[in-house]
Order: sequence, then structure tokens, then C-alpha cells
Amino acid sequence: MLAVTMATALRASAQVTIDIDANQRGPRISPTHYGIFFEDINHAADGGLYAELIRNRSFEDGPRYGAPADMQGWKPYSYNGSTIDAHLVQPSKKVKLLNSAQQNALELTINATPANAVRLENEGFWGINAVQGRSYKLSLWLKGNYKGTIKARLFNSKNLYAETTVSPDAIKLKEWTKYTATLQSTGNDPKAQFALVFDGVGTVQLDVVSLFPPTFKNRENGLRPDLANMLWQMHPRFMRFPGGCFVEGQISPENAFRWERTIGPIEERPGHWNVNWGYRTTDGIGFHEYLQMAEDLGAKPLYVVNVGLWHGGMTPVDSLQPWIDETLAALEYANGDVTTKYGALRAKNGHPAPFNLEYLEIGNENNQPDPRQQSDHYYDRFRLFKEQVLAKYPNIHLIGNVAAWGTDTPTWDSQEGVELLDEHYYRNPAWFADNFHKYDTYDRRGPKIYVGEYAVTQGFGDLGNMNAALGEAVYMMGMENNSDIVPLNSYAPIFVNENDAKWRPDMIRFNSSRVMGTPSYYVQMLMPQNIGTQVVPVSQTNPYKAGNNKQLTPKQSRVGYGTWGTSASFESNGDVEYIYGDWTKEGNIVRHTGRKEGTICLQKNVIDSDHYTCKFRARKDRGAEGFLIIFNYVDNRNYCWLNFGGWGNTQHAIEQISGGGKIQTVEKRGRVEEGRWYDVTLTVSGDSVKAWLDNDLVFDTTLKQNTSLGVFSSATIDEQSGELIVKIVNSQEEGTTARLNVSNFPVKSARLIQLRAGNGEDENTLQQPTNIYPTQHELSPEGQTVEVELPAYSLNIVRISK
Repeated sequence: MLAVTMATALRASAQVTIDIDANQRGPRISPTHYGIFFEDINHAADGGLYAELIRNRSFEDGPRYGAPADMQGWKPYSYNGSTIDAHLVQPSKKVKLLNSAQQNALELTINATPANAVRLENEGFWGINAVQGRSYKLSLWLKGNYKGTIKARLFNSKNLYAETTVSPDAIKLKEWTKYTATLQSTGNDPKAQFALVFDGVGTVQLDVVSLFPPTFKNRENGLRPDLANMLWQMHPRFMRFPGGCFVEGQISPENAFRWERTIGPIEERPGHWNVNWGYRTTDGIGFHEYLQMAEDLGAKPLYVVNVGLWHGGMTPVDSLQPWIDETLAALEYANGDVTTKYGALRAKNGHPAPFNLEYLEIGNENNQPDPRQQSDHYYDRFRLFKEQVLAKYPNIHLIGNVAAWGTDTPTWDSQEGVELLDEHYYRNPAWFADNFHKYDTYDRRGPKIYVGEYAVTQGFGDLGNMNAALGEAVYMMGMENNSDIVPLNSYAPIFVNENDAKWRPDMIRFNSSRVMGTPSYYVQMLMPQNIGTQVVPVSQTNPYKAGNNKQLTPKQSRVGYGTWGTSASFESNGDVEYIYGDWTKEGNIVRHTGRKEGTICLQKNVIDSDHYTCKFRARKDRGAEGFLIIFNYVDNRNYCWLNFGGWGNTQHAIEQISGGGKIQTVEKRGRVEEGRWYDVTLTVSGDSVKAWLDNDLVFDTTLKQNTSLGVFSSATIDEQSGELIVKIVNSQEEGTTARLNVSNFPVKSARLIQLRAGNGEDENTLQQPTNIYPTQHELSPEGQTVEVELPAYSLNIVRISK
């Protein structure tokens, strides 16, 4: 058992003592302990990590899934009597497209002169980043009958940054022909646009227009360097890909990730609709690029495969073989000799040596208790995949799914053997701090754990604050202490283009020219940069008696009503104030009619006491959830609610929102009937809360203190560098000091790597990306003792050398 302890709230003058005996050893650190998980969400690939600058390069994008393709991202312009007509064409007896992967091309009918040229513009992904001196590689496919020149340019309404000739002569082509050119920018503009300029007469068909800047490690069809470098700085030891829900797809299996359609020349990739996240993807980052990306980052590839389940449908278990065959083919592409079919294809695509894919996850979040949640007969599916995969690739590490939501203790409820289980946790900072010791008691005889997705998603502020990062850091220290049972873990998700944020928070935020890491990113960077090879247990003590906890119930507050994705009605005889949602009031009935989440309507009167009793009448009108009763409301970041019929109308709970973060105080099974009026009685006595639903006492509890506050410590030793590495989180609002007493390790020098914030709610932004940023300091040991200042809201990593 590891002697790792947590301190409760400290006074600023108190000192924490941490005793470290280097002869005492805990588990060895897994060589794959820290990794990354990439999913194309928030335009993480197209318009993000994938360096392609042209939006809708193949003219296949449309406004939504199922709608016809349009000229999204493209606009024709003409002047002074010149004309350019642009429209999409589809394959027919008269129209021969580039290949079967393409469903559309753009046909241009042009009537222009050198003095009055016309152009076809592309805006890129919310702007093209023109950088002075940078070269851009252009390629496109053309055919047609046109007399005149074709030029390409980077420009804005006032400046021309680059121009080159694509075709200097007339085009008279019956077959598709590829053209290439290079543009070099003479200026800087993150919102530049691309254009093809025509000064002649005729008709041309155009397809697969591609523009690339320099890429990470100069790979063809490669990655945006600044974003890829952010990943490289994290020293990932594995990379899980390509999702996530991106693996499963939605509505149709055609919207799932089908690896064989994502390899080869870009013009031979059909792309597919990323329905789960609301846009079409080129699959420019395809299976080969994912494997190459992992190799370039020094990470082992971890591939997640579809088990015949997607959002809204499934392949029956007895018809699963095509999905298994697809997986076996992918493994042959990644690992097969060049004499095999798919190994030869890998070599043809530029990588003769195997990629050595060692980890395979069978499904993504496909083992929920409710089979309707993409979870039909998961254990049968897992067994069928396992038998055939291991028969051909016996050394592959297989990862199984467990329940990804609705429980903090997911289990593998099958006799089928499994090596690794993938746990997912999206919670609040206090949950992560409370679970510092989560894995201490896991059965070492059972499957090992891969924590494949985790992040603070409640109480993270706007983009991701320091409180969130510190909660995650504490949890990560707990996983380090148990690396024998948790050999892999990865935060999720990584990227968000600020112009299409479908999910928050994300640890790396960017636009066309800028990138910034949230505090969570820097925690994810610093932890693997400073990890040893074996755990050294620590003993932490605080030489004082912790002070009394502050009362949470305010002296002045308000009460009211709320909903979560449902419509509900409430009786209210007084005036009300609509804080958020689609509220109306007729007579004494206040009603919410929309499906927004976290809606709030308050009674206007203020309660001037921390002891009060209120009565309410409430009715669920329609929707999946019940209704909320708001109490202790101070502002939109500090209040509580009674949640009756939450979690799909399966349980009741009291939830506290403090500083924007949410904590579940107590939960119990329960539901409410639709269309029925309920009498709710709430009694608040300081931090004691009682609540009745009709005459049933549902809650009799005390509000929960913020358990994310405290000082947490852990240590590892790096047998290669000979250093002792001590990690200390101070998540409180007050600073303190720590005295590190080291034994059986002759201390020579020490340095401190520190991430700190002035306030737990502080964040980074694209405009101020280094508000919270790591710093380094030399420390001055005294004999076998190292003293270190622990500022409020800080992660502190002390590297002690012999």
C-alpha cells in the first residue's frame, strides 16, 4: 500500500512536511503511461492539424448531411462586363469525373480579358495564414477547352501577397491533368484568401484544389507544424485514434471511419460526413497519416475499431464478419510484410517498414447497460473480434469497453478474458481530487486499466481554467502511483478551432495563425516530461490542526425553477426573473417550453437568512428529464438545485454549483411522472438541507465542501537520469511552503518547475496565451532538506539530483 496522503485546508503560515525515503519503492512506471487521444472534433483535422489550407477542395461539402453538395468556401468574382459562371457537375454520359471517389467537379464558363480578369476565390478555413517568405505548394486537376492564362494568388482586398502562373497557355484537354505550382508570400495576413485568376475565354472543369504550407517533419500531405509541435512537447508514448464517436459514425455505417477509403493519393479519397460533429471530412488525415503521425511523435499507435455499431443503427452479431475482416486488413496494412497484400500497399504509399501497431481497442463506448446506446451484445462482438485478431496477431494488446457514463465504478461483466479496460471520466475538479486514491485498491489480478478519456467538464470556466487543470493533475498523480494497474491514460479532447467549438473544454485552442494551450495542456505536457521509472512512496504531514470549514449557505440568496433539456411548469404567485432559457408566464404559471440545458428562472424576492423553508409546485411537461428547484442562488456561478428526475428520469440529486463548478452532494434512484403536479418542500438550515417530493422525504443531507482544495504530493525516481522527482499540487487560495526531507539519496541540487495562477478561475486565451505558463527556478537544498514555496493554485515539480 502506498503511503500517499492529502492535506485539508491549510493556513498560509503552515508548512507541509513531505518525507521521502529513496530506498522505499512502489510500482514501476509503465513505459506507455502517458499518451494522447486524437479525434476529429471541433475541426481538429480539416482546418486544424491537417495542414491543407483549401476548404472544400473537392467540391463535395454541403450545408448538412443528406443535403446536396454546394460551393461552400468558394465564390466567383467578375468585373466590367467579364463573366464567370460556376456550377457543380456530376457524372453523366457527358461528364467524366476525375475518378469514382469524386462525386462532383466544378465547371467554369469564362469570358474575360487580361484587362478584366475574373477569379474564383477560396476563403480557406476561416482565413488562410499568409506568412512573409513562406512557400506554399499548389496542386489541382483540370480539363476543358480554354484560351488564356490561369494564375493563382494569395491576397486580401488591399494586398497581393503571392502570385504564380498555373497555366501560361491555352488548355485543350479531354482528360484530367494535374497542375502544380508554388506561391511565396511577401506579407503577413492570417485572413488571406486564395484565388484562381482567369483572363481568357472557354470552359474548364476543376477538381481537388490543394494548397499546403510547410509541414511537420516535411511530410507530404502532412501536419500543421505549430499544432503538431504542441503534441510533440507532450512526449506521448502512445496515440489513440481516430476516435471517439468519429469511429462509430451516425445514421449510416457509411459515416463511420472506414480505413481503406482514407489511404492513397488525396484525389482517390472520397471523404465522408463526420455527422457526429457536424461537418464533412476529407480524410486527408487517413489511416496511413495517423500511423505516420504516431511514429513521428515517438508514440505507439492505438487503433480503435468499429464493432458494427453506430449512432442510430447496428450490424447484427451474426453478420459481423465484414467488420472483422476490415480490422484484420488494417492490421496487415500496419504490420504486414511487404509480401502481403496490404503490406505491399503500405510500401507503395511510402512506408516499406511496418508501423508496429501493438494496441487495438474493440469498439468505443459500446458497453453501456442500455443496448440502445450503441451497446448491442458487446461481449459477443468483443469475443468474435478477439478470437480472429489474436489467431493472426497473438501479440496485439486488446482493449475492451466498460460503461463510459452513469457510473464511477464501471465493471467487466463477462467471463471473457480481457487484458485492458477503457474507462472514461468527464467530471468536476472535486471528483478528480476525491479520486486521488481511486486505483490504490483495484484488484491487481484483474484486467489493467486504460483511462482513455478524462477531463474536467464541469467548473472549467470558459475555455479551461486552473481549477480544472489542478483537479486533473491530482488525478494524474494518483494514476502515476498506480501505473502497474493503469499503464496508459490520455486526456480528451485535444483540439478546437475557435470558429467551430462543438465541445468544451479542449486543451489546445487555435485559429488560422495562432495557437494556445489551456492550463490543462501544460499539466498534460509537464507530467510526462517529468516522470520517473518507479514510484517512491511519500509521507505527507501538516503540523497543525485544520481550521473549521466555512458555511456554504449564504446569508442572502434567492430561489427559483429550472430545467435540463425538458419542458416543465411551475406555480409562482410573485414576480420572476428569467436568467436563462425559453420562459413564459401566464397568470401564476411559469413555463419553460424549449429543450435548453441548465435553464434558470428566479423569484425576485431575496431571502435574508441562511435558515428558510420554501414550498413549490412543479410539473414535468415533456422530455427526457424531470425538473429543477433552484436554491441558495447568489449569481450564475454560485447556487444549488434539487434535480428531480435527472439522468434520463432515473434519479434525483442535489447539485452544488460553486465558481461555475458542479458537485453532486447526494444521489438516489427516482423518477417523476409526466403531466403530474408535485408539491416540493425545501428546508435549509445553514448547510443542512431537507427536501420532500409530495410527502416523501427525498433528501436529508449536508452540503458538500469543495474537496478539491488541499495539498497533494507524490514522487518517482528516474533511474536513467538519477533524479528524484517530487510533484506537489496546492489547489487552495492560500500559499504555503513544503519541506522535503530526503533520505537514502544524497542531495546535490534541486530545481523547481512551476505552473501557477493568481486565481483558480484564471485562464489562457489566444490573445493572452501565457497568462498561465510553466517557469523554472533553481532551489538551494540544505543537506538532505529541500524547501519550496507552494503558491496558491499551483503545480510544483521538484527535480532533485544526486
